Amino acid sequence: MLVSYKWLQDYVDVKEHSARDIAEKMTRGGIEIDFVHSLNQGISGVVVGFVKECTQHPNADKLNVCQVDIGEEELVQIVCGAKNVAQANMLRLQK
Repeated sequence: MLVSYKWLQDYVDVKEHSARDIAEKMTRGGIEIDFVHSLNQGISGVVVGFVKECTQHPNADKLNVCQVDIGEEELVQIVCGAKNVAQANMLRLQK
């Protein structure tokens, strides 16, 4: 069975412990843990943004101008050539 660290946070206060610490404690308590896999290894500066507005670039037919909420005080303006980007999409962005 796979258990997400984020899922555990919904039921137990684990903020002060890493996933590896929790796995070790669970093993000592009799629950066998096969492995701990971190999905964010080698990735830094990547955020998820919500497209608030997306319009065609005024000077280029194949570009879009998007206003994206990345959780900061102001929206971020991004110019992209993706044909599938639209309002209410979620995007991965390198910050």
